[in-house]
Amino acid sequence: MNPCRSIHACIGVLLLGGALPLRAEELKEIIVEADAEETVVPPHFAGSTTVIEGKTIAESGARSVAELLATRGGVRLSSSSGNSSGSAVHLRGFGENSSSRVLVLVDGRPLNRPDMGGVSWLEVPLARIERVEILRGSQTARFGDNAAGGVINLVTKEGGKRSTVIEAAGGSDCYTLARLSYQDTFAGKRIALDLERNYTDGWRQNAESELESAALRWSRDLESRAELEFGVSWANERNGFPGPLSKEQYLLSPRESIYELAGVADQYFSEQSRWGFDGNLILGKKGELAFEMPIAFTRRDQEWNFGAGMHADNLLQTFSAAPRLGAAGERWELEAGLQYRRDSLDVSQFAEIQRVNRTAQAELGRETLGVFASGEWEPWKNWHLGVSARWETTQVDASARNFASPANPNLNFDRENDEANRAWQIGLRWEPREDLSSWVRYDRLYRLPSTDEIASYQGYPLTRPFNDQLRAETGHNLELGSEWSPGDWRFRLNGFAQWLEGEIAFDYLQNLNVNLADTRRLGVESSIGYSRGIWEADLHYTNLIAEYEGGVYAGKQVYLVPRHELTARLACRPVEKVMIQGEYQYIGDAFEGNDFQNTREKLPSYGVANLLLRYEPKPGLSVYLRVNNLLDEHYATVKYSGVWYPASGRQFQLGIRREL
Repeated sequence: MNPCRSIHACIGVLLLGGALPLRAEELKEIIVEADAEETVVPPHFAGSTTVIEGKTIAESGARSVAELLATRGGVRLSSSSGNSSGSAVHLRGFGENSSSRVLVLVDGRPLNRPDMGGVSWLEVPLARIERVEILRGSQTARFGDNAAGGVINLVTKEGGKRSTVIEAAGGSDCYTLARLSYQDTFAGKRIALDLERNYTDGWRQNAESELESAALRWSRDLESRAELEFGVSWANERNGFPGPLSKEQYLLSPRESIYELAGVADQYFSEQSRWGFDGNLILGKKGELAFEMPIAFTRRDQEWNFGAGMHADNLLQTFSAAPRLGAAGERWELEAGLQYRRDSLDVSQFAEIQRVNRTAQAELGRETLGVFASGEWEPWKNWHLGVSARWETTQVDASARNFASPANPNLNFDRENDEANRAWQIGLRWEPREDLSSWVRYDRLYRLPSTDEIASYQGYPLTRPFNDQLRAETGHNLELGSEWSPGDWRFRLNGFAQWLEGEIAFDYLQNLNVNLADTRRLGVESSIGYSRGIWEADLHYTNLIAEYEGGVYAGKQVYLVPRHELTARLACRPVEKVMIQGEYQYIGDAFEGNDFQNTREKLPSYGVANLLLRYEPKPGLSVYLRVNNLLDEHYATVKYSGVWYPASGRQFQLGIRREL
């Protein structure tokens, strides 16, 4: 395959007809709200939120959701490959394994894996996204596991008014992009179709990233008393691993790959295909009385190659269901339901990339069942009280076999463990005027251990192959904030404190994931926005201290967590059809990975500037030029035990977008 081949898109539309029969008398006085969106932001939420709307997404020129989060959401990213599409997102002072502590939802359904594998941001192409919602701070009581640091909800298009959007782009490092988004309504049936191909050679050697995806959503009203909707999606992805560099290599030639230099780059890459299905039956009207029955199933088949003897096939299948009932009155809303999820992992390891000799086999299952309830009440005028509670039980079953050493108990086991957790949230929001609000909130939270924090089955032996002593992180979160929007300005100030008991980390001295220590995170988030005439600007700044409270590391800072984060944007429309936008992100220094004692050379601070030029010769047609890392800053977002993972240098992207 020629990686720099011309952009192409294959366009097809599938129209589905028919509907499930439903007699009107079976659902008397039930009314559907057909345009209800899968928002996770309550109308009077006592906390800090950021919403990125569809128009902003369309004008961003971003390659992936991750890049959009960084440039418009004020979210910090880190990547070991230099490609933003494979980045980990960081909220509220979580560094290592932050992907397990930020819950990512697609239309309210969890996307996080049960292991420590991060979210593939290309898996949900920007062409599908209608809106992005960011909730900072613990939301475990409302959403369950992984929400210790916050929630990112991706709301996809559900069809409606006829529109067709075609976008194509090309750039440095053989970057090519082709996107198609189509939506329409036929005889009451709403459809949305999205196709995307995204490719880059990568700024570093052996950092190739390629994805092809397709998604279809379909919904219709049933006798105007209920709504049925479902979606199917497919994605095929390949990524290369460039590997770390020594400090000398990093300073001399950061684009190099140690695997390329050693002539074994063809042994370091991953490929995966993913199929997904989701459906939802909605009875009633949101905001009055409604019942929803969302279900989802995904199958991810991944080939992982990480050098000689480290070749694995990882099949993950996930089923989830979350029936819930909601009711509302003039000054109150209530919702309650169940949440069930079953993850099944089947892992086979091989001695060679051709996968002839299987060396090990593992099967894991994680089953989670939760009961939740939440409500919002206006006890006094302009005061809104919100409460949520959740009880959840989880069980992990793990079986591993090593064919080379079948008698070694450290490599062969059949174990299980279970535990129950609880969380609750109470918040109060005061809205004396339309442009002014303040809030206070308390959260009791938890975060479950991932499957490969508990069990050794990925080819990396641990001191204890199945650690049934590892328990969930638990803790408390407290927030106090306010926002004010006088005229053209927007101000927000939010302070928070979070305490975690038994935060999980990998102790390299014990060669084991353990409940290492209690931790404390104290921070202040501030933002300023301005929009008037030809000018638009916003700035987000976070000052945060994350440190260990007990044990041998008491008083030491948590590694890979910077104290300062700043994101700024300035946009100008000097003439009607032209927009010029500058973006800047500054990340302070942090202690390198595994530096529990805070004695080694830090990961240095860095500042990256981007430029976006957009020209709209006529309505519905735009041409844009994006330059990421405009000043060609030399920096790294990850550093472990003296080795560096360089980030990308300057990259160009030229694209065209047409809406019909």
